[in-house]
Amino acid sequence: MRIGIDARFLGPEGTGLGRYIEKIIDELQELDHENEYVIFLRKDNYDLFKPKNKRFTKILADAHWYTVKEQFVMPRVIKAAKVDLMHFGHFNIPIFSGTKFIVTIHDLIKSGYASKSATTRAAVVYTTKHYLYKWVIKRAARKSERIITPSHFVKKKVIEQLGVPDDKVVVTHEAADNKFFEWGKKNIAEEKKREVLEKYDISQPFLIYVGNSYPYKNLDRLLGALKQIKSDVNLINPCARSIFYNRLRAKVKVMELDKRVSLPGFVPDEDLAVLYRMATAYVFPSLSEGFGIPPLEAMATGLPVICSNVSSIPEVCGDAAIYFNPRSIKDIREKIELILERDDLKRELRDKGLKQAKMYSWEKTAKETMEVYKKALKR
Repeated sequence: MRIGIDARFLGPEGTGLGRYIEKIIDELQELDHENEYVIFLRKDNYDLFKPKNKRFTKILADAHWYTVKEQFVMPRVIKAAKVDLMHFGHFNIPIFSGTKFIVTIHDLIKSGYASKSATTRAAVVYTTKHYLYKWVIKRAARKSERIITPSHFVKKKVIEQLGVPDDKVVVTHEAADNKFFEWGKKNIAEEKKREVLEKYDISQPFLIYVGNSYPYKNLDRLLGALKQIKSDVNLINPCARSIFYNRLRAKVKVMELDKRVSLPGFVPDEDLAVLYRMATAYVFPSLSEGFGIPPLEAMATGLPVICSNVSSIPEVCGDAAIYFNPRSIKDIREKIELILERDDLKRELRDKGLKQAKMYSWEKTAKETMEVYKKALKR
């Protein structure tokens, strides 16, 4: 087989999608020495991928995602590469591409949270883009040979909302990066701990949430719960992306939580590892997730997890987390207080969490993806 992978999302700019593509390609290079792979990259991330397997080659496809340009550039370069099958890691499939393809649909959150509060764009622009999104994703689902989803929750949504048969959709769970398991084993000097706490102006005890502040992440209710907690527990939210961050910062100020909430923006791994090890718990109040890697990452470091009881999160976290109703500030507050008060519960969650995180691996994801390639080409 000669398989093409659209890796234009690869790298930090592509955030979670970029990480998914990076991990799949890394593992395939270790696993597959029979098939040929063509990796399509933009100019900006072309040098980020350095093939380690001689059966992997890279081709320049210099068109940003969600643009008119990609509709013309991608079909041309894909055709020239003569691949038997394309794997698109996102739903933005070029309309005029005639090559067989599979697509990974990570979630349908945009369908469930389509409102003015979910965007920083003008209403007309957002509405137009939303209708285009609905058309493109339905077309991608219909035309694909197979659809990969990261959870059974998303599979069910895809079948119901996009009208595809059950046997067309394959679940391949994602995983925590190995570095988080390594962080959990690190010995951190007291001097380094003090340095990091001073750097981000935060004192213990503190909760940590790592990720963006999109409205569906439900951080407003988390702040509401924090406001009601009588303990002096703090919250830190490292985030590499600035969108909605200013809105969150303004909310913190209005709620007079400036001294209890730290919003440092991007935090390098060496500091983030320290914060994970020093935090009391990881809190994940999201209203919807396609998979939910962050709680698994926290578990891998040995951090207790408190999280929402909705969407894919219980499927991923199993019995290794404390759950709350994400629409109830009272319930969020009570579960945070529970973890603050009970050291025995924290120890139990650490043990269960590490076992839960080890159930998933990117190697397993890649093996299952290879099976999808085989089945798609047999159709």
